[in-house]
Amino acid sequence: MFTETVESDSSTTTGTATEPHALTLLRRACNRGYAIEPLRTGGVIIRWRRIDLTTHAPVLRSITLTPQVPADPTDYDLSNLRVIASVPVVRLVDSEEYTLPVIEAGTYAIPPSQAERLLAQGFLLNSDNEHLRLTLAARLSLVAAKHQRMDSSDRTTTWCSCGLAVHCKNAEQAEARQAGHIAAVGADFVQSLDAAFTAAVATV
Repeated sequence: MFTETVESDSSTTTGTATEPHALTLLRRACNRGYAIEPLRTGGVIIRWRRIDLTTHAPVLRSITLTPQVPADPTDYDLSNLRVIASVPVVRLVDSEEYTLPVIEAGTYAIPPSQAERLLAQGFLLNSDNEHLRLTLAARLSLVAAKHQRMDSSDRTTTWCSCGLAVHCKNAEQAEARQAGHIAAVGADFVQSLDAAFTAAVATV
């Protein structure tokens, strides 16, 4: 579940967005060419411009989706999420080593304390009382963590944790280049969500 904040001209409205609705918003934004910025906290910002009919000037609008369950993933959390994303079947199972259940992801077992963190932060959903799946928030967090902005001292170079490094003439161009890179990442992310994930979300 997300809190949906819509900023339009001088007004701001808030509401609630389910996971299926959030996915619909992302697909619609991608189809319309809007900028999509995933956030490490599991949220996302959608931005676009429209022409004001009175002033004929471009006006920026945005929709921000913020998980209602606060998320602050550690590097360990993200590492576990990557493991979960890499296997087809993930289950919550009893363990002889621990008194509490562990997350079984292929041959990898995530201990109870780490499993509890992932569940508490809304990164995993129990789809049928046995199998677990990554939520949309988890997938957004993973892609955002892979593309973290790294500012340069002179602010004229675009750095990204994915390895992107582009020198620009000035800070304004660097900012535009960074925004364009993140928008492309966001579009690629939405397009990468397969039918199986969409079907799983639709059953929520």
